[in-house]
Amino acid sequence: MTLLDRLSTGWKAWVALFLITFSAAAPGVFLLPALDRDESRFAQASKQMLEDHDYIRIQYQDELRNKKPAGIHWLQAASTAVFTGPEAKQIWTYRFPSWIGASLAAVACFWCGIPLVGRRAAFLGAALFGSTLLLTSEAHISKTDAVLVCLTTFGIGALGRLYLREGPPKKAALLFWLAMGLGFLIKGPVTPMVAAYAGVGAWVWGRAENGKGGDWWRPLIWWPGPLLFVALVLPWFTWVQIATSGEFLQGAVGKDLKDKFTGASEGHGGWPFFHLTHLPVWFFPAILLIVPGLVASWKDVRQATVARAGRPGLMIGGALLALSLLLALVLPASAANGIKVAYPAVLLFVFGFLSTRDEWWRRAPVSPEAPAEVKGLRLLLSWTLLTWAFFELMPTLLSHYILPAYPGMALLCGYAAVRLIEGRSMPVSRWLSLALFGLGAALLLGVSYPGAAHYFMAEAAGDFKTASGPEILSTWQAYYQYPVWLWWAAFALCGAAAIEFSRARMVMSIILAVAGAFVIGWHIRIFMLPSQVWVQPTETARLALEDVCGIPGEACAMTPPDRILALGYAEPSYILTMGTQNTHPPETPLDLPTDERAYPVVYLVNYEDRKAEPPVAEEVEHLRDQAQGMGLCITESEPYYALNYSNGDPVHFVAMRFDRDCGR
Repeated sequence: MTLLDRLSTGWKAWVALFLITFSAAAPGVFLLPALDRDESRFAQASKQMLEDHDYIRIQYQDELRNKKPAGIHWLQAASTAVFTGPEAKQIWTYRFPSWIGASLAAVACFWCGIPLVGRRAAFLGAALFGSTLLLTSEAHISKTDAVLVCLTTFGIGALGRLYLREGPPKKAALLFWLAMGLGFLIKGPVTPMVAAYAGVGAWVWGRAENGKGGDWWRPLIWWPGPLLFVALVLPWFTWVQIATSGEFLQGAVGKDLKDKFTGASEGHGGWPFFHLTHLPVWFFPAILLIVPGLVASWKDVRQATVARAGRPGLMIGGALLALSLLLALVLPASAANGIKVAYPAVLLFVFGFLSTRDEWWRRAPVSPEAPAEVKGLRLLLSWTLLTWAFFELMPTLLSHYILPAYPGMALLCGYAAVRLIEGRSMPVSRWLSLALFGLGAALLLGVSYPGAAHYFMAEAAGDFKTASGPEILSTWQAYYQYPVWLWWAAFALCGAAAIEFSRARMVMSIILAVAGAFVIGWHIRIFMLPSQVWVQPTETARLALEDVCGIPGEACAMTPPDRILALGYAEPSYILTMGTQNTHPPETPLDLPTDERAYPVVYLVNYEDRKAEPPVAEEVEHLRDQAQGMGLCITESEPYYALNYSNGDPVHFVAMRFDRDCGR
């Protein structure tokens, strides 16, 4: 028995795959503050759900958050209730479902891949997927995507068993609909859409090959399956529509979803091939085998399919893509974006329709039914390529959108690894993949080295208008000096992985690559990011507030206020961390209270807010004049500087405390 066989058999394979993602993400779950705007919004909404005992409506502060279904909020509220309760204000309790979901996603990838590419390839692919930087990053962010990819992968795994006629069909159909229903409750139509691309794409492929798409899908219409989906989705949807007077559907579909399809929602646009250019980093270390994976799988599928589907399929796909891009040039932006997003679905419809017309294939030979291995590759290629095309053509571009395609891509990587182990020669694709792996390693190691932190600090300091660059850098000096022993370990592991890959020792190269990605992640999550307070504006705000005893509820030499009044700063992470009693623009009062019982009053001032009307400096001067006229004592913190990485704006904080009596 080879090393790969020992690794991929028995219970230890499942445990190992779970632990790869679980342990890789663990430091970020506990050590990193809320760094993402959406993460803070999700966590705050779950916190309010738990506090208000309202598990139907989703609210952020006083506003309804009609964007996504409530599934992830139920999970976050449950984990917080179990571990601490909402009063603790600890972000890790809201991250727990993502942490477990991402870890189970690696297990789901293995389970999904066993019938599609074989146990050995599935294990290698799942190990690569479980260590990808995007998955381990989403594992410590309290959002939907880690749980979503877990459910999507389980659903496609059930679909694959139906497609290949492995196991009891009714059991697989019920599991499929269960995954679709739960996935819908997490992020709406994404899970059903990705599964549809995989299943319909594979069916159309078979239909074009020999005129028979097969009846493998019939168990899916067995009535308990769709009924299970409806039973999962309909009750909450009905309740939320009633509770919000119909506003949820209008907000989720008529606003949120529409904005993502018709333009760059909330400014989240990007360059052409956005996801492709991010692949060396986000798909690291699986990038080591992505080119051989695509090349080997496409060659094997093409050989089995013969000319009946191959050349016409490329012609149809190319023509439709060219037409969609042409229309994008002449139509209004909203219409053009809608056409581009619909491209994968239109491709399936047109190709599926033509595959039913005998005259279209009159000159092409009819192929025998493809073997199970080729069918599995068809499903994987349909899953990955169509999903990729959909998200690549979307006008709204965020790195995590592409995550549902990653398990299928990783299984293709595992398939290529096994073919290379068996002696297949792919010199060009191997060396190209090695170059991409080197590029990903260089980028990750480069940006996580202290010298890079100092460079970015210097660049950010030059953007400030209210302070000089040298003054700001002097307050940031300690933040780029952090240990690098894990960095050197990651460097050595990545180098060893590249050497072993060049020697065609696939299993050892994958083990080293996974270990390298693991150590890079630990370096970033243990040492680099936690030390970079200058890119954590809410943590920087806390430092300023601590100087003046300005944090509600905390023990201090002076009496803390009941709430904080913010000028020029309203980040969601600030709301979550400091509590819901705090006031932020535009509700922040610009006049000091006349009631003595209202004191102490604490303002958190951001002098770099360039959109405030009137300017923040004028508001502060107005408060000073008021305080002088009222005989108030003013205590100010030292200036604190930060970069709000979520929008790229500089932040210059000063906390101001107003008291009737300076001794209080």
